Amino acid sequence: MDVSNREKSIWIELFVSIGVAIYYFTNVFSAGGFNDIISAEVGKVIINAILISIAASIILSIIFKQKDPEAKDERDKAIEARANAYAYYALTFLIVSIIIHIMINEGAGYFFNEDVLRVSNAQTMHFILIALIIAGAVKSVTQLFCYRRGLS
Repeated sequence: MDVSNREKSIWIELFVSIGVAIYYFTNVFSAGGFNDIISAEVGKVIINAILISIAASIILSIIFKQKDPEAKDERDKAIEARANAYAYYALTFLIVSIIIHIMINEGAGYFFNEDVLRVSNAQTMHFILIALIIAGAVKSVTQLFCYRRGLS
């Protein structure tokens, strides 16, 4: 299978994003769950995630002999525009879902004495982070699909 430099770059971006997300969420959860965002352990996880992301990008670029980026033609711009649109739709849907969840959460407090779906600010932050990661993955997968199958 012949893979262009642009596709290699997208694959590297996708693997690094998913790998760092898995690392971040498993370590943050084991460091005290998703309720704690201001602690030394979470700070270490964030710094390590950034360093791992940078190192993995460099190492994968070297392994796959990433060359200088090619100039974008009309097809590349059309594929990028479609991928951006799909990522935007996914992000919009996920953020609206988070907002609706917060609204239901607040409304449920008026009808019930206990917090049925109570979500902390830290959990909301992690939901937004998950939404951003999913939107980035949607963009990468859409680009890869369009490069393999075309724009039709």
